[in-house]
Amino acid sequence: MLLNKMKKGYMSVEASFIITWTVFLFVFLIYLSFYSYDKCVLFQDAYAVCFRGSIQKQEDKVVPYISAHIQEQFGRKYFGVGQVHGSVDREGNSTSVTGECQVKVPIHHIFTLYDKEGWKIRTQAKAQIINPTKVIRKCRWVSNMIDP
Repeated sequence: MLLNKMKKGYMSVEASFIITWTVFLFVFLIYLSFYSYDKCVLFQDAYAVCFRGSIQKQEDKVVPYISAHIQEQFGRKYFGVGQVHGSVDREGNSTSVTGECQVKVPIHHIFTLYDKEGWKIRTQAKAQIINPTKVIRKCRWVSNMIDP
């Protein structure tokens, strides 16, 4: 009789641990999917604005074009992040756009991924600066030289 009274609460305690960990796991997976989605979209946006800037007709207007359109490209399409920041850098014949943001996690110190910065997303996209008009003209010139 005494043994039956001790067994009654065992299953409810075990179920409370399982349900708690299951809910914790689902919430973690949701935030991990937000992180993955935001990282992909941030790289896509950084490359899109970098590429659009790199095909400007005048090479001295590449960086001003990217700087003017970077926030417009980033927009408000990210889930669970704060402000998205971007910067432009030009080195010789190539340009790069760096974008970064922070995923908002409720318990930041428990859910950190790899480093002490936590769920910070940083990505960089590069594109070579070309003038499409010059490239087309050179291709036509070579084509005319080969085929008289």
